Amino acid sequence: MRVEDLSEAYRIVDWMDNPYEKSGRKRYLKALQEFKQLVEHIWLKSLPPKVRVIDVCAGRGIGGVALARVLKETGHEVDLTLVDLRPDALRDAEKFCADENVKCKCVVKDAVKVHELGVFDVALLYGGPLAHFDAWSLLKMFASVSQSLNSNGVVIVEEMDRIYHIFRGGFKDFIVETVSPEKLTVSAHSGYDAFRDVYRRVMYEMKTGRAVEVELTFRSVATIASLLWIFFHDVDLIGKDERLYFIVGYKPRRRIRVEDLREPPLLLRKK
Repeated sequence: MRVEDLSEAYRIVDWMDNPYEKSGRKRYLKALQEFKQLVEHIWLKSLPPKVRVIDVCAGRGIGGVALARVLKETGHEVDLTLVDLRPDALRDAEKFCADENVKCKCVVKDAVKVHELGVFDVALLYGGPLAHFDAWSLLKMFASVSQSLNSNGVVIVEEMDRIYHIFRGGFKDFIVETVSPEKLTVSAHSGYDAFRDVYRRVMYEMKTGRAVEVELTFRSVATIASLLWIFFHDVDLIGKDERLYFIVGYKPRRRIRVEDLREPPLLLRKK
């Protein structure tokens, strides 16, 4: 999917990623409370005094800034790097970091290449970003993240059980995405790519008529956790509420590297 289409989708649908809007601010305050609980996990309590954090698919920085602030409150010095493909989102993230008194570095980069940025103690994937990775690119991204972490590194993935909600919530053909007095947006199924496990959906803003087609992949949290287990020695699943979970991986195996996945398999080469 093109970066321009992804940016347009975030403008059309309120995915609560803007900390300067009411929905995003509410999500940020909730993230602060969630991370205060999460840092008590045994794998995070063993972090060094100076913690290098990389926020992958950072967007406007809600997750990375919240985690950095909580770690600072627990006595850590935090070196935060924010990575995203959308330059406009990172410009907002840089301002947000400054407003929240968090030092950060913002990098426009593909998530499957974050291992090129150095070595980190914690990798964060916050805001349900895995839907933007097809079946093959997800493995590359997990490989890159595992390569970017030190031997005791921790990855934190925030995700929802999308398969459960598809079956329970009637997401099949048509769904209302955003409802507010200012905005009504809907999405509709427009196609499926079985080779990549990608669903195409058209996002449509009723008031303005703006529309964009995006590609999404839906997974259960157990599927995500089991895939992460291929790249990390241990995995834990922490329920935040009935919708969202933290999937945490500990100690990267580094047996499968991004370089091992560079050549696509035959089924993709035939397309």
